[in-house]
Amino acid sequence: YRDGLLLFDLMEKEIWEKAKTDTIGLQNFYEARKNNYLWGNRLDALVLSSTKKDIAKQAQKLLKQGKSAEFIKEKFNLNGKVEIMSNAGVFEENSDALPKGIEKKDGVSEIIKDGEYYFVVKINKHLPAGPKTLEEAKGKVVNDYQQYLEEKWVGDLKQEFKVGIHQPGFVKVK
Repeated sequence: YRDGLLLFDLMEKEIWEKAKTDTIGLQNFYEARKNNYLWGNRLDALVLSSTKKDIAKQAQKLLKQGKSAEFIKEKFNLNGKVEIMSNAGVFEENSDALPKGIEKKDGVSEIIKDGEYYFVVKINKHLPAGPKTLEEAKGKVVNDYQQYLEEKWVGDLKQEFKVGIHQPGFVKVK
């Protein structure tokens, strides 16, 4: 137990804390491996969903007129009853936020039924695949940096200290 606590403390000091506080090392690590952290093709889109087809159809008509998601939600979500929901942002093409079977062309889509919901999607533009910024990939980069630091530390320890097996002791224990 004592050795486990010592090892945990040493790992905290040598790896985990260093990965959190060494911003220059993290930046350099990211820059050297930038191509490991890539976005796929993305869509800048607004997704409207409703459980009622007629509301989705009316929302589609308003989207084609250039109305905003806020305007559409104010029109349909009355008296505390939510009839339509929206989700706007940049999504990778295979994102779960986009309905299955969506035609990936700019403009307002047809109504798509996926499960219990009817979806209307307005695609503003397509964004090509490319590298994520350090902030966008920070969690993965920190995790990879911790693994790198651990491998480097273990390698340094193996070079500094030779591990040998005392055969008579091993036979006795066996």
